[in-house]
Amino acid sequence: MLTCQSSFSIESVLWRCLITKNKNEVKVVAKILRVAAKGSKETEIMERCKLDSMSIENYLSALTELNFLTVEDENEIYCRTTDRGLEFLNTYHRLRWLLWGKDNDFMLMRLLEQMKKREQSPFYVS
Repeated sequence: MLTCQSSFSIESVLWRCLITKNKNEVKVVAKILRVAAKGSKETEIMERCKLDSMSIENYLSALTELNFLTVEDENEIYCRTTDRGLEFLNTYHRLRWLLWGKDNDFMLMRLLEQMKKREQSPFYVS
């Protein structure tokens, strides 16, 4: 059974970035969900996403916990993207299209950060 490692320290984030060879994690998640859309074995996902075994286990457990993937463990781990995962993919691709470019994820992240800050500090009129 896969377990989710939910440590969000700077070291763990840096380690995950090094493991994925500095790929944008959102892109990696989208690629995993695309590969698993019709159902795929863990090894196929590893090969097509160019991930090592430690990285794929971390991603699969996190995506399973988020209910983006279902994972069946028979002889070999078999993954399938859930409806929620497909919804995420749809939203991800629409946002990328709106931002006009394949490498504009940094813009999306900056927009999401700004939205998060606005929610935390409400504006008061006196």
